[in-house]
Amino acid sequence: MTRKKGWEDSSNGPDWIDVESLMRAIGSLHSGHVGFSVLPRGTGFNGGVSVAAQMLLDVLPGSQVPSCVSVTADWPCDKHPTFVAHVFALMYDLDYEVGKAYQQEELWK
Repeated sequence: MTRKKGWEDSSNGPDWIDVESLMRAIGSLHSGHVGFSVLPRGTGFNGGVSVAAQMLLDVLPGSQVPSCVSVTADWPCDKHPTFVAHVFALMYDLDYEVGKAYQQEELWK
């Protein structure tokens, strides 16, 4: 990939390095593998995209913790001005959902 003028301008929001760092941190914290996928939404060229963030958890057989946790959100949206900001926020949503999966009382009883 080559650098193009304006493509990597600094901004006040997160960039792809921030997304990668957050993905690695979530994966290390929760012992799993984090990723995201982008799929076209709607018909034609202006339907936007649906973004899914997933975490595959390293769980033992018979565990009550799910082996996969995912969250989705459509972009463009009114909350995030850039796609990278949208993905970054989705990673925080994923972290929250993974935390909920681990906080089931049955795991400690």
